[in-house]
Amino acid sequence: MKHGVALRTLLTAARYRVSGARAPLAAHLAVTARCDALCTTCAVPLRKVRELDTDALLALVDGLAARGVARVTLGGGEPLVRDDIGLVVRRCADHGIFSQLETNGHRYPARAAELDGLGELVVAWEGPAEVHDLQREPGSWVRARAALDTARARGVAVRLRTTLTRHNVDHVEAIIDAAEASGALAEFQLLRAAPLVAEAQAAALRAGPEALRAALRRILEARQAGRPVANPEKVLRHLLAWEDLRQGTDTAPHGDLHCLAGQLFVAVDADGTMSPCPAWARRFPGRDVRDGLDAAFDAARDHGCRACTDPGLTEYNYLYNLNAPLLVERLCATLRRTPSPGPT
Repeated sequence: MKHGVALRTLLTAARYRVSGARAPLAAHLAVTARCDALCTTCAVPLRKVRELDTDALLALVDGLAARGVARVTLGGGEPLVRDDIGLVVRRCADHGIFSQLETNGHRYPARAAELDGLGELVVAWEGPAEVHDLQREPGSWVRARAALDTARARGVAVRLRTTLTRHNVDHVEAIIDAAEASGALAEFQLLRAAPLVAEAQAAALRAGPEALRAALRRILEARQAGRPVANPEKVLRHLLAWEDLRQGTDTAPHGDLHCLAGQLFVAVDADGTMSPCPAWARRFPGRDVRDGLDAAFDAARDHGCRACTDPGLTEYNYLYNLNAPLLVERLCATLRRTPSPGPT
């Protein structure tokens, strides 16, 4: 599936560059705002949202597939609180869509068998047990570890996603070690305030600028040394060059980075509202996908953002702009990586 997704991505991105033809290549679907935990870096579960029902969510996947989506990320909240999440994963697989599922891992061992066809499991991993539990809640690390072990036994590709804060900024080597020992990838992201938490809470958790840049340099060095870091070198250098890491978005151009949110990728909130990307969720006057997917996609194109510090979104932008250094780096990393043991 991965090779087919890559080919469709390149062809659609090339067509956009030549003709300006918009088509959603990737979509982030927040399938719920509910969660079985309340972490320091996320207040999403405090929202009261009437989420899409099963029929509407499956119809959304069908509609996205018909319009060319090749990759879907299932987030939340905690996607595994939905009884029907296995149906959504299977529908993505039926359409040849590569799916990621973002989870705290608590429910994954009990539900892993329902997720046949999942492309990659993304497990929140904040560092050693005492750090992880401090940033999340007591007992979280043990449950995340069980999810990682279960996924490895089943041959499911895994990445450990870490939100860098003052609590774990000095533990990046230990996080990469954990990924390496488990056959996973380590992915790092910056703490984001809106729409996840209030700025005051983010300010209390945010690492100092020098400590954060030092951590990013260590992550970059690990990537260059061939260790299992998911963040591309191009993206890490983009973050290191960002003037104020407390400011997550910018309306000014950033060199060869051109934002394609709302052009080649979109986000859909748990209530069905489409926005250009997850960073715009609940801050963008988007349209409900149930009132017309094409109309919602058309409305998502107009925003003033030019660049951001979200590593995943920045990677999308470089990739879909057919940035040659990043494409070569991605190819080399794919050829280097050893598949996880177990069935595929």
